Amino acid sequence: MITVTAFMKSKEGSGDELEKVIKGFAPKFLKDPGCKEYKVHRRADNPNVFFFYEKYEDNEALNYHSSAPHFKEMFVAMKPFLEGRPEIAMYNEI
Repeated sequence: MITVTAFMKSKEGSGDELEKVIKGFAPKFLKDPGCKEYKVHRRADNPNVFFFYEKYEDNEALNYHSSAPHFKEMFVAMKPFLEGRPEIAMYNEI
């Protein structure tokens, strides 16, 4: 099992727009083969910070996720609202 975490920050005043984009795309990822969990959280004390928590069955599922058309479409849609680059980390379950 592979877990992916990501932190993204919205530009000041763009958090609600970024949230709408994420909510529109998240259900698509849950239908991807091998996606076991895909949750996004918005930080309580700083609504410009978003935390992604994702779990994939294996590398094949993760590769599918990162190459899926809706993955690329989501990043295009999020780009106007993002500040900086996402901070992404991958973990292997032990």
